[in-house]
Order: sequence, then structure tokens, then C-alpha cells
Amino acid sequence: MRPLTEIEKKAQVAVKKLRVETLLKGDPFMIYHKNLPKGKYYMEYPDGKIRIVSVSRTLNDFVIEKELTSHQADQIRDRLNAKYL
Repeated sequence: MRPLTEIEKKAQVAVKKLRVETLLKGDPFMIYHKNLPKGKYYMEYPDGKIRIVSVSRTLNDFVIEKELTSHQADQIRDRLNAKYL
């Protein structure tokens, strides 16, 4: 794996800050991960839950595909280096 460029490092810091601010406001934070199937995303909620969601164009909302266990959510946060608030 190649080292991050300076701009990538700055972007990573900005996304982490945005995540914390969003969750502290009480809003969910969507996380894209390349290992999820196309059109699926992690949605992290202020209460610590993480769900896999997809976008419904007909409902104009997210559809919950699966709720992760607390252990699975912790593993995702560890993998993404995103501490639980």
C-alpha cells in the first residue's frame, strides 16, 4: 500500500472531523467502503449502531438492508480508524 499524499492526509482529517460533527449533532453519517456491493453504504448513527443501507429513488430515502451487531460495528470502526464517540 502506498503512503498517502499530503492532500489525501488533509482530506482524511477533514472527513473524520465532519463525521464527529455530524454524529454530535444527532445526524447519521454515511460511509462509503469499496468492499460493499455497488449501491450499498454503511450508515453510522449517533447511538453507535451501524447499518448497511441502499438508496431508494422511489422513496427518496435510505432502505436498511442489514443492521450490524455491536461487535461488527466496532470491527468496522477499527478497520476505518474511526473511534466511537
